[in-house]
Amino acid sequence: MIKLSNTSKMNIKGKRVRSWSLEAGISCPMSKDVEVCKTCYALKGMYRFPVVKAVRQHNRDDYKTHDFVDRMIAACSKLDMVRLFDSGDCETKELALKLEEVITKTPNISWWFPTRMDKSASVNSVLSRIALLPNVALRPSADNIGLDKPERAGVNSYVIRQSDIPMAIAKGINICPVTLPGSTQKSCNTC
Repeated sequence: MIKLSNTSKMNIKGKRVRSWSLEAGISCPMSKDVEVCKTCYALKGMYRFPVVKAVRQHNRDDYKTHDFVDRMIAACSKLDMVRLFDSGDCETKELALKLEEVITKTPNISWWFPTRMDKSASVNSVLSRIALLPNVALRPSADNIGLDKPERAGVNSYVIRQSDIPMAIAKGINICPVTLPGSTQKSCNTC
């Protein structure tokens, strides 16, 4: 059985949105020595609960089955949007190939696909094709915290410290309103 989750920030009015994830850390081969990963939100809070970890471990075992693609397509068929990896990452080329097939066969679903696996040549060979699909926003994730450190080529996102906000605004960088000090916005609803 495909296990999809409700992600509170992805509560978008009028849209049916779910996420599909793996457990952070164990499914993140490109997280070693990465500044952002040392303070990963998906290794804290509710993500540490056994029931939450069990769903992600189930997904890790489940994607290796022969009928995963068909079951994932069926499970997502009535959704408007799916976020991949609110925790964890696309750990293998096998998973990337299966997700490519799912995304290709679900053209009416919008897919949000943050990843750090663009740094893996074998996985990136598939991710580069996925990024060209019209129904996916594949976003290489930032490695560093702060605007004062260079990111690798292809990264168009930043993890911004509160002290970086004036510089980010001056540079025209779009800042997630959920993260702004004093913001009452708690979800991606307006974006």
